[in-house]
Amino acid sequence: MQVEQLKQPSDLESIPAQCLWLVLGLRSTLFLVELAIGIWSHSLSLLAGAGHLFSDVFSLILTLLIIRLLRRGVMQRSTQTYRRVEAGIAVLNGLSLIATALLIFQEAIQRLQTPQLLAGLPMLVAALSLIINIYCVRLLHPESHHSLNIRGIYLHGIADIFSAIAVLLSALAVYFLQWLWVDTAVGLLVAVLIIANAFVLMRSGLQLLRTQSIE
Repeated sequence: MQVEQLKQPSDLESIPAQCLWLVLGLRSTLFLVELAIGIWSHSLSLLAGAGHLFSDVFSLILTLLIIRLLRRGVMQRSTQTYRRVEAGIAVLNGLSLIATALLIFQEAIQRLQTPQLLAGLPMLVAALSLIINIYCVRLLHPESHHSLNIRGIYLHGIADIFSAIAVLLSALAVYFLQWLWVDTAVGLLVAVLIIANAFVLMRSGLQLLRTQSIE
């Protein structure tokens, strides 16, 4: 995303908070479900999806905090201040994504040595994840041009849709064909996707910080 696409702080203030709160509630619930079922069923692909969702939830909370501070007048409404804060959050979010991906890689190495059988429940969770992520992406699309962080959350939502499809297919392969390695492979694929998203987000944030330092 190019820096010139970013808009003013007033545009962020105009975003309906109810929309973001709804997305936050849905993704927080989905994160807890994927984390719990992933631990219970030993599904690395679900745990990877939960790690990605955690980053989205974190970014949503910070974005809502910025909106609240702007509306209360606590934070300066200057474009420069707003963009610096948002760029810093984007970089932190990218670092958290990389840390999550590294944990997934570490767990994947152990799973390759000792694969574990999954239950059928991950299929239902993956289907639920697919439905929720499609709905969240539709909600976020109109607001995705107002904020770097919301744009990042929107793009992550699209990535989560493909991740949910991959998790669903891997759960079907494990359940019906006993291909235990598929779950680990999908987990690694999601980890690679997380790292790619992290670098894109960090690059946008650092580019914005450099632009603001020149001004």
